[in-house]
Amino acid sequence: MLQRITAVHLERLSERQQEKLRSWWVPQEGEYILFSGQEEMIYYLSGVDKGRSLPLLTIGQMMAYMAQQGHRPTIDSAWNEWIVKMPGFEAKAAELCDAMWDAMVAVL
Repeated sequence: MLQRITAVHLERLSERQQEKLRSWWVPQEGEYILFSGQEEMIYYLSGVDKGRSLPLLTIGQMMAYMAQQGHRPTIDSAWNEWIVKMPGFEAKAAELCDAMWDAMVAVL
């Protein structure tokens, strides 16, 4: 099971969405980020250039962001497919992380 998004997921975001994500994100040691096109782990917080980095969010971080924005998606699975629903929105994917990311993009 995919636990976090990848650089490919972040390519879908507009500049505005990227800035909104950066403003919410508080970098932590041990997190994975996208920096200059490379996926990296944060070893030292002093080395993070937040303005040029984006977080490779985990499923839990996506759930936390949506909850803070007032969205509480329901999550279900059926026939090897994950279903994430919010009022007026539904995403389906083989990976829960992919369906959650679709919901995140809608919220951003």
